[in-house]
Amino acid sequence: MNRVITIGRQFGSGGHEVGLRLAKKLGIPFYDRELLKITAENSRFAESYLKKMDEQKPHFLSLGSTASLSTINRFSMLLPNDEVFIEVGKVISKLAQEGPCVIVGRCADYVLKDMDTVNIFISADLEDRIERKLVLEEHAGITRPEMKKIILETDKNRAKFSEYYTHEEWGNAQKYDLCINTSRVGINGAVDLIATYLEMTRQPGIMPD
Repeated sequence: MNRVITIGRQFGSGGHEVGLRLAKKLGIPFYDRELLKITAENSRFAESYLKKMDEQKPHFLSLGSTASLSTINRFSMLLPNDEVFIEVGKVISKLAQEGPCVIVGRCADYVLKDMDTVNIFISADLEDRIERKLVLEEHAGITRPEMKKIILETDKNRAKFSEYYTHEEWGNAQKYDLCINTSRVGINGAVDLIATYLEMTRQPGIMPD
């Protein structure tokens, strides 16, 4: 398997875990929050600052405003979010050029649009996502209504971030090679589906039947 796999995900859908288990199954590197650590090591930004800015679009701009890697590079005065996007994008591109890997989030599918990547989107039913997050120790004390609000707000931010920088609708099935609902197949089922898909796409001349 010599392809880079990108994973977009709804908050609480298990996209991180799917990517982690898939990378282990394939024996290739996995990058999610690690991208911020590597970016901090190769830029002037502190990791704590990158975490604060992670997958966030500029908040003071109008909802209709959009940018992209090509447009923001034309300006000498970049917004902080743009600078972070560019630096993380550089890391994503470098890692992808080094060899096969699994990369979660950060518009990796768009950053690597000129490469032969496999782009996955992981979703799940809202109630399952709430339940998945509530059982985590880090969320102890958070009520179900509060968690629902966090999940919806996080997804809203991810959608705005993605659409601001890519001009494409976040979660739109046409953007991805494979969309999987983990409420239907589970985490391991999603991993197996992706692995099967990767194996099938290695076959030449599949179309037409």
